[in-house]
Amino acid sequence: MCVSNIVYFISIIIIKIVIFEDKNQRSRRRKQADASCSFEVVSLQYSRLVVDCEGVSMDVQVEKARGDEEKEGGQCASMFSPQLKAMMRIKKKYLKRSNSVRSTNSVVSDGSLHPKSPQTRKSKRRKSRVMFPNDTLMFKPKKERSRAKPFLVLFSVIVFVQVYNAIENLDDHVVKYDLEGLERTLHREVFGQSEALEELMDHLNDYLSTYAHQHPLVLSLHGASGVGKSHLGRLLVRHFRSVVEDKLVVHYLSKHHCPLQEAAQNCASALARRITEVVTQAEEEEQIPFFILDEVELMPPLLLDILQTFLQSDQTNEFLNVVYVFLSSLGQREISAHVLQNASTAGAHKPLRQALSLVHPLWMESVVELIPLSLLEREHIIQCFLEEMTLEGFYPELSHVDKLADELAYHRAAGRQYAKTGCKQVVGKVNLL
Repeated sequence: MCVSNIVYFISIIIIKIVIFEDKNQRSRRRKQADASCSFEVVSLQYSRLVVDCEGVSMDVQVEKARGDEEKEGGQCASMFSPQLKAMMRIKKKYLKRSNSVRSTNSVVSDGSLHPKSPQTRKSKRRKSRVMFPNDTLMFKPKKERSRAKPFLVLFSVIVFVQVYNAIENLDDHVVKYDLEGLERTLHREVFGQSEALEELMDHLNDYLSTYAHQHPLVLSLHGASGVGKSHLGRLLVRHFRSVVEDKLVVHYLSKHHCPLQEAAQNCASALARRITEVVTQAEEEEQIPFFILDEVELMPPLLLDILQTFLQSDQTNEFLNVVYVFLSSLGQREISAHVLQNASTAGAHKPLRQALSLVHPLWMESVVELIPLSLLEREHIIQCFLEEMTLEGFYPELSHVDKLADELAYHRAAGRQYAKTGCKQVVGKVNLL
């Protein structure tokens, strides 16, 4: 914020300097234009006089002009401007001085006191020389450079540095949370949810790239039993606790933290205090806290009301820099029907939101992003068996795994088999071996 204020004040100062310099340049140009106009007027009057009196010497013109002035008694005074009269007087004085010098030279060269007659001298026509008044510009004014240009260059450099730092900060935030490592982990350990994982990572990348936000990030993941909701939640908790402090990542389980419906009021108060404490601490450390809430379908309405109050955008800044992840089986019927008909979760958001709006108005908030989880196919069930048997220390034989997978119930649609219970019964089957 301090840097942005400094840039704002610097930009205001630079704009004022530019306006001041522009006014000075305009005044200089106006003065130069007035002086050049006066110079052109004097030159024009003198050129007209020369044209009218062509073939007559300058001294004759001056005498004639003076005689005319005396005869007419001031009627011709308006014909010549004061500048032109001054030029004529200067020219006459110069001609008298030059004639005296020539007469002196002729006496010295002949050795006699009588100067040469005008008839014997060669008439040399001298070029007319114009003497300008002192208040007239005799040279073209130099074009001055604006002193505001260096300030504009400095302002451009400051803006470039700020934009570059902002881009670097975006990269620093993404690297800080190691979202690439999280994406690799999720694709490796969560089976059959490629569409949901891509949507989840897109939201996390967009939100965690900056620190200041207008609203919290709320991701609500929904799916049938056994599709990997709880497993996904544990992976998120484990990853974010490795990149931020443990106390800034809260894993809330409804069965564990609020097992009795009668204690809903106490559970709601405790959850509100926990969220406030974690958010306040995260604001002091300039980090983003994470709340992963599992089994949301078992939460009492009072807890959902408390959560809805924290999702509003009219709160203080610290409550806007929070990530909430809801894991629930609500809406599994609508998701299953959509997947069996379309073989994909694309387009399942609209019927899912309509179904959730009947449960609680929390899911009608615009900040809530719905992510449906697809049903698992038979090949995904086989991957679950191989993973579980490896963890238990069994050698996974493919023929044995196929027999175990055939023991589960499936939905059949468009030549595909979708497990009704997902990987929920895999652990029990492997434990019987």
